[in-house]
Amino acid sequence: MKRFYKEVIVAEKNGSYTVNLDGKMIKTPEKSICLMPTKEMAKAVAKEWDNQEKEIDPHSMPITKLTNTAIDRVGKRREALIDELIGFAGNDQLCYRADHPEELVKLQKMKWDPQLEKLLINHGVDLKITKGVIFVEQNSSSLLKIRSIIEKINDFRLTAFYGMVTVTGSITIGLNLFENNINVDEAWNAGHLDENFQTSQWGEDVEAAERRKNLRNELINAHYFLELCGK
Repeated sequence: MKRFYKEVIVAEKNGSYTVNLDGKMIKTPEKSICLMPTKEMAKAVAKEWDNQEKEIDPHSMPITKLTNTAIDRVGKRREALIDELIGFAGNDQLCYRADHPEELVKLQKMKWDPQLEKLLINHGVDLKITKGVIFVEQNSSSLLKIRSIIEKINDFRLTAFYGMVTVTGSITIGLNLFENNINVDEAWNAGHLDENFQTSQWGEDVEAAERRKNLRNELINAHYFLELCGK
């Protein structure tokens, strides 16, 4: 799509914020008015629109995409999304440990145990750990506690949280990053520990490197989006 506007401004509307292109409010793909909770988020979205040149490139607009997702998808399928996140809690990768090689076993313990300890200390959730890939059922009380935490998160912040969990493959890492108990680098390294280990042993091809780069950018954008949500 060609750029069809000249002026990009942030405007306030009923206590929320939107972006106007030549005086017209932007809308989501499902035609909802794109109302954002903070001026900072609106400024970030406005910057993405203003940075477009002759052609509009949606791939260069991650904050706009996350905003649209919060309005069009998360708000409308909130319960299904929460159920999906609880699924990650029931199959958290941190709970499934290697039994060899010894170097990987030690690395998982060193990087993953502190993540689980934070979850226990901060929320009283004690997830079971096993060796291998055979499914271990978590206590229903643990899953209920996690559900209670997630249900209190508003749609915009939940959009960020969902990205953190899905990229790292762990409700534990996602929650620790969401609550600022760890930073993005720590979350990435913990969430992709096994893959990072394999790469260090055998190297990495171009396609895999590009995929990992895109995933890391998703995590960075989710964290930035959370900051833009404000308190």
